[in-house]
Amino acid sequence: MLLRALCLACLSLTIATAAVTALRVTERTEVEQGKPFGPAGAYQRITGTAHFSVDPRAPANQLVRDLQLAPRNAAGQVEFSADFYILQPRDPAKANGSLLFEVSNRGGKGLLLHFDLAAASRNPGTTAGDLGDGYLLEQGYTLAWVGWQFDTPAGADILHLYAPIARNADGSPIRGKVRADFVLDTPANSASLADMGHRPYAAVDTSEPGAILTVRDRIEDARTAVPRNAWRFAKEENGSVTADSGSVYMAAGFTPGKIYEVIYTAQDPPIVGLGPAAVRDFIAFLKHGGPATPLGDQRYLKRAIGYGISQSARFLRDFVYEGFNADEQGRIVFDGVWAHVGGAGRGNFNYRFAQPSRDSRPFLNFFYPVDIFPFTDLAETDGASSAGLLDRARRASVVPKIFYTNGSYEYWGRAAALIHVTPDGSHDAPLAPDTRIYYIAGAQHTPGRLPPARTTTANLSNPEDYRFALRALL
Repeated sequence: MLLRALCLACLSLTIATAAVTALRVTERTEVEQGKPFGPAGAYQRITGTAHFSVDPRAPANQLVRDLQLAPRNAAGQVEFSADFYILQPRDPAKANGSLLFEVSNRGGKGLLLHFDLAAASRNPGTTAGDLGDGYLLEQGYTLAWVGWQFDTPAGADILHLYAPIARNADGSPIRGKVRADFVLDTPANSASLADMGHRPYAAVDTSEPGAILTVRDRIEDARTAVPRNAWRFAKEENGSVTADSGSVYMAAGFTPGKIYEVIYTAQDPPIVGLGPAAVRDFIAFLKHGGPATPLGDQRYLKRAIGYGISQSARFLRDFVYEGFNADEQGRIVFDGVWAHVGGAGRGNFNYRFAQPSRDSRPFLNFFYPVDIFPFTDLAETDGASSAGLLDRARRASVVPKIFYTNGSYEYWGRAAALIHVTPDGSHDAPLAPDTRIYYIAGAQHTPGRLPPARTTTANLSNPEDYRFALRALL
């Protein structure tokens, strides 16, 4: 039965309770026409937009870079919003008490692919197959997602954060240098300034004389500048070249495999750090928001577990390190954190002109702030500095139980060993009491499949499917 209604509900909550001021539910639908999933019974799918309002003066919000430069409403609050998506037992009493929240990877939803053997879907619960074998639903988990990334690609069912723009104290636009690099697999005359199809920071002046394009063969090579009159801010589509402030064009063409880097001036940076704040406040609202939450009777919600894959695993490591695991009232946000295939990385999640999608791989996205000290949960020393990822959480008494799971790729390409050895590699680093580290031997970054497929590589893909190991850990 379809229970759809546009703006079905606008649920208000005072700022004193949580930073979520309203949930605008755009769709509430029974999953698979009310099919029961084991003891948990029928599920419902709830989608919409969460509206937030935060006080820049509150200590918890001073973690957000540039928040003081955001526009404010009449009450002195900064407003923003984000898409949300929930799969929940229709009868809350049949839930297992756990909110399993996936930090969305670049606007997508990969949780069911990992645990339910499902097909990839941006809109799980709408078609046959996108729930797989229904494992998480049969176990009674409440599943949730919220947009946290401002620059995710435009498109249906991609989660977005709608963040305000920071401006100088006098109201003038903020400008700054942005660096974008790219490595192409096939010949092309134009390339985006953004990563993986995301929305780029636009060049302020497409004729900027000080903009620089360089090229090199290897990461350690000296950069060779491309003459300014040999390239421009433009893109080529269907043989036609048009000016475009988010792309670069070179008539001579870009050579596959070479590293190109553009440095240019952009303006109007969104307040990127409202992404972690949105996650923090959305979870706090679901846990403590009372009858206004879409989850109904909260007596049945006992804990929240944050799960992240790759980019979003790094997000969770940074989330805890920055201090976001305490909500505005100082309560713990995630009772458990599971950072899967994030290696030792964190990322671009709370900086001016940050590019959250950039991931600093061995052959792409070089020199972005991803593999950043500290790497271990407990304090470690790197020269004159001593710090640990859990320092702020320990001071605030909001340390979650933590799982780190990594495969072989993360040890080769994501410096995963640094989560449990000293920076000089000479000793094992002590683990925090509530941290567990699991190594999935021989595994690639994503679960494999049989028969192995041939993609863009010379050899067949690794068929190791480690999803049942993830189930066992859950």
